[in-house]
This record gives sequence, C-alpha cells and structure tokens, in this order.
Amino acid sequence: MLIQENTPLVSVIILNFNGENYLERCLFSVLGTKYPNFEVIFVDNASTDSSLKMAEKIFGNDNRLKIFKSQQNLGFSAGNNFGFSHARGDYIVFLNNDTIADPYWVDALVSTMEKDKTIGLAGSTILSIDGKKLRGAGGLWSDYLLLLCPIGAGKRGDFEFIPTFEVSFATGCSMIVRKEFLDEIGLFDPQIPYNYDDTLLSLKTWLAGKRVVSVSSSRIRHIGGATTKKFWNNQSVTFSLLRAKMCLLFDVYFNLKDLLRALFIFYFSIAVESVFSVRNKNVSEILGNIRASTWLLKNFKHVWTNRLEHWRNPKISPEMLIEKFIRIRLQFPLCITHSKLASSFYHNQCLKYENTLIRD
Repeated sequence: MLIQENTPLVSVIILNFNGENYLERCLFSVLGTKYPNFEVIFVDNASTDSSLKMAEKIFGNDNRLKIFKSQQNLGFSAGNNFGFSHARGDYIVFLNNDTIADPYWVDALVSTMEKDKTIGLAGSTILSIDGKKLRGAGGLWSDYLLLLCPIGAGKRGDFEFIPTFEVSFATGCSMIVRKEFLDEIGLFDPQIPYNYDDTLLSLKTWLAGKRVVSVSSSRIRHIGGATTKKFWNNQSVTFSLLRAKMCLLFDVYFNLKDLLRALFIFYFSIAVESVFSVRNKNVSEILGNIRASTWLLKNFKHVWTNRLEHWRNPKISPEMLIEKFIRIRLQFPLCITHSKLASSFYHNQCLKYENTLIRD
C-alpha cells in the first residue's frame, strides 16, 4: 500500500476474548480500511475458543496485523493497556472486536483530530450491526444518579448529526487519541477492568484541558455486549456498572461538599432501588449492589489515590469539569426518588440536547 507523505501512522488496538462468531468480519473490515498508513494491534485475552487460530490462519500473512497473546484474561482495561505498549502509531484507536468498520472510519477520525488541536479524544458514530438503527454517538452523564444517555440511540441508521460535537464521553468501542497525549494523561485503570474505560479516558481528557467529541462521519456497526452476554449474569453487570459509577463520583465531584452531597443522593437512590428490588424479588440486583459497596470499602484507598492523581495538575476548574462532563441536570426532588420516576424528565433533557445537534 502506498503511504502518503506525512500521513500519521494509526495503531488500531483490538482486544479479543472468545470472538469466534464475529471476529472474522471485524478484521476483514478493518484491514479493508481506506486509510494509507495503519497497523492493527491484535491482543488475544486468553481466549478458549478458536478465534485466535482463525485470525492467524486467515489474516496472519497481512503484515499490518500484529498478533499478541496474553496468558491470562487481563480484562478490558489492562488488556488495552497491554496493546498500547506494542503500538507505534501517532494516533491510537481502541476498537471492539464485535464491530464492522466503514471503509473511511479512520480517515474521518484522523482528519478531525488533525484539523482541531483542541480535541483530545474523538469517538465514532455507533450503529446496530445491521446498520438500521443508531446505538449512540458518544454519551451524556446526568448529575448525582449518573444516568447515561447515548446520543441518538434508536434513531434511523441514516440519521445525521452535525459533523463534530462535544459529549461527556466518547464511546469506547471506537475512539481515537494522540499517542503523546496518552503518554501524558495515562491509560486505563487495571483494577477496574470493565465499564470505566471510555469514561475515565474522557474524564482525564477534559481535566487536561482538551475536548471530547463525536464524529458523525466515522461510522461503526456494533453487536454490543457480545462477550458479556455469554459470560456475565445480572449480578455481575449490576456490580460492574455500580462500581464504575462510584469511582466516577469521586473523580467528578472534587470539592468535598459537592462530593458528600453526590454520595448522599447516590446511595439514597440505591436504597430506594433496593426496596423495589426486594418487592420484585430481584435478588441479583441486590447482591450486585452489595458487592459494589463492599468493593468500594475494600478499595477506598485506591479510589481516593486515583482521585488525587487525576486532579494533580488540572487545566480546568472543578466547576468547569462538571459543566463539561455532567450535561444532563436532574431536578433535586427527582434525584431522591425511584429512578424510573425520573426517567421521563431525564429523557426529555437528552432529547433537547440532541435537537441542538441536528444537521440543518
């Protein structure tokens, strides 16, 4: 392949665990990318199926594909950190293994980053695997309850937002960042192996004074949860998501008064949710909540140390971070009620934000 002069090298990191049902389509699409200068860092996370052998057999002769094997499952965070240690690119792209990439997805990401140096992290527009529906183009966080709004979720696959727009966080299944910037702000937290990767990287990007955006023309089709659906139960999902949210509270609300208020509202909401879980005999959710709270107590020192490290040399104030990162505001009475009662107001606020992004 002819490499154009001064075209940045892009390292696409793909972490694989038991992806035999979808990995071939992913690698075929990525290696067919219409960008002249890229490498694929393929990390097998101790798979027990035939996915690694398939990748080696079908794609092993492509010199753009570098295959690395971990002897143990490192989790998503540490697995991607391992892939980064082998990457040579000026830009790093993290891509899930259950995706199918549009031919010009990398070109759109790199062009956006090259044109605007205020951008530190950029994510793709994510569609359903058949391309008929949007799954999200980045996401927004609400205050206190930390409800998550994937922008554009459920809209038609051919729906278009404005070319580039700010989000709380870039979607982790496809996002790009400059290698030198990652060297500056650091990677993912290996002690939180799932669900805090894209959020943490986005948070650190905002703290470093750079913007987090979504790029409409970089399009990825995504199955979503392909690994977790096979190997996780409801308790594990509840535990992992709640653990990530707890860590996020400590990172986002830096002023002690704001943090105490946020923790009170958050745990009050969990208590209310637990009452409903008991009434509905949802034992797995209750156990997930208990596991997450126990994890926080055991790992409080780690969480607090990380909080201080993330805020060691911020380029923005705590107030500015909340403005940029917490995009959806909930009225206080809604924060201390059962979360389903707040969902209507919350979704209306999400739609208002989406409406500001619609292309004329």
